[in-house]
Amino acid sequence: MTTQHTACILCSRNCGLLVDIDEQGKFGKIRGDEQHPLSKGYICQKAARLAHYQHNNDRLTHPLKRMADGSFEQVSWDDALNDIAARLLAIRQKHGGKAFATAGGGGQGNHLGGAYLAQMRAAMKSRFNYNSLGQEKTGDFWVNGRMFGKQTCHTTEDVEHADYVLFIGCNPFQSHGIPNARDTLKDIRKNPNRTMVVIDPRRTETAKQADIHLQLKPSTDAFLMSAMLAIIIKEGLYDREFIAKHCHGFDQVEKELRNIPIAEYVARADVPLEMVEKVARDFATAKSACVRIDLGIQHTLNTTLNGYLEKLLYLITGNFGIKGGNNLHSSLIPVLGHTDERNPRIQRSVYHKMFPIAGIFPPNILPDEILLAGEERIRAIIVDSSNPLLTWPDTPALEKAFQSLELLVVVDVAMTETARLAHYVLPAASQFEKWEFTGFNLEFPKNGFHLRHPLFAPL
Repeated sequence: MTTQHTACILCSRNCGLLVDIDEQGKFGKIRGDEQHPLSKGYICQKAARLAHYQHNNDRLTHPLKRMADGSFEQVSWDDALNDIAARLLAIRQKHGGKAFATAGGGGQGNHLGGAYLAQMRAAMKSRFNYNSLGQEKTGDFWVNGRMFGKQTCHTTEDVEHADYVLFIGCNPFQSHGIPNARDTLKDIRKNPNRTMVVIDPRRTETAKQADIHLQLKPSTDAFLMSAMLAIIIKEGLYDREFIAKHCHGFDQVEKELRNIPIAEYVARADVPLEMVEKVARDFATAKSACVRIDLGIQHTLNTTLNGYLEKLLYLITGNFGIKGGNNLHSSLIPVLGHTDERNPRIQRSVYHKMFPIAGIFPPNILPDEILLAGEERIRAIIVDSSNPLLTWPDTPALEKAFQSLELLVVVDVAMTETARLAHYVLPAASQFEKWEFTGFNLEFPKNGFHLRHPLFAPL
C-alpha cells in the first residue's frame, strides 16, 4: 500500500486528495489532503467514488475499427493511426479545412485533450471547435465580451466572504462549484449576520438551508431579475459613485429598468411581491453581496438575457471588484479565447454563417453543418472525451449526421453511444493514468494550479 497526493476531477473545484493505492494497483482509502493550499482537507461524496470511474468494467483496452456490417474488430495502434491520418490528409487535400471539426476536448479535470485537439485543428487548417461549453456557457461569454471588453473576462463570486449571497439556478450543496461547498454553506447558515437566498423552481438541498427561497415558475428568471433591478432603481438603492467611476451607458439601462412593470413581472414569476422587494432591498444595502449562477439559468429560456441581468445585479449595486462581491479572476492556463463576430475575417460556419464565441461553435448547429452545407460540409470529426449523442441537443439529428460522415473517430475510455457510430474508437488513458491538469483554476482571491502526476500505469 502506498499513499499519493492527487486531486478530484469530478467538479470544477479539483479538491486535493490523499489516496491509498493497494497492491493490485487500485484505489483504496480516499480522503482530503489537509496540505492542499486551497481545499485544505475538504472532501465530498464525489471524490469518495473515484474508484468507480477508474476501475470500471466498461473501460476500453484496444483500438477498434467498425466493419461494414456495423461490428467492431480489434486492430493495432499502428494500423488505426496510419489509416486515420491518411484519410484525414485526403479529406484536407480535396476539401480543405472546412471539412474537418472537433467535438469535445478533454473531460472534467482532463484538459490536455483540449490542447491536443487544438493542434489537430491547426494541422487540418480548421477552426471548427464544438464542445459542451457551446451549449452551456457561450451566452454568458458573449455578454462578458460586450460588458467587460473581452470574452476571456470571466467572473467569479467571493461567496466565502459575502454578507449576502444570491444563488440563482444552482445547487452547490450537490454540484459544488464554490470552494469547500458544504462547509461554506454551513458557515453562512450558522452566521446570523449573513444571508443566503436561493432562486430556484425546485426546493433543492441548498434551498432547504437558505434564509429565503424564491421558488419561481420555471423559465421566468429574466422576469424576476428584471423586477429586482427595477426595484433597486426605483428606490434609489444603486451605487451612484461606483457607476459614475467605472461604468458607461448607465442612463440607457436606467431608462429601461424604470419602465419595467414590477408587479406584472413578479406575478409572471409567481412569487410574493413583498418577498422580492425585501430581497432586492437587502441585497442592494448589504455591506458586501455576490451572485452565484450556473446552468439553471443557462439551460433555459432567455439565457443570454439572464447572463446580462445577473451581472447588472452586482454591477449597479457596486458589488464588483470588492471582497465578498463578484470579481474577475486570473488563471494560469486560460480555457477560453476571444472572438469578435464583428470582425469581417472571422471564420463562420458554412450553413448557418454562425460566428464562434470564445473560439467555440454551438452544438445545436452541427447536424446542419454536416447534412445541409453542400460541398463545403463537414466530412470528418474527431470526438474526444465527449458523448454528443447523449448530452447534446437533438439526438436523432446528430445520429443521422454522424452516420453520414466520411470519417468519425472517437477517443474515450468507454464505448459510448457516439462511439458506436465511429469508424475508429481509440481507448484513452484515464485522468489518473497520465500527467494531467485542469483549466478550471478560476478561484478568487487565491488562485491555484494543480499538475497531477499519474497514479496508475495506462490500462
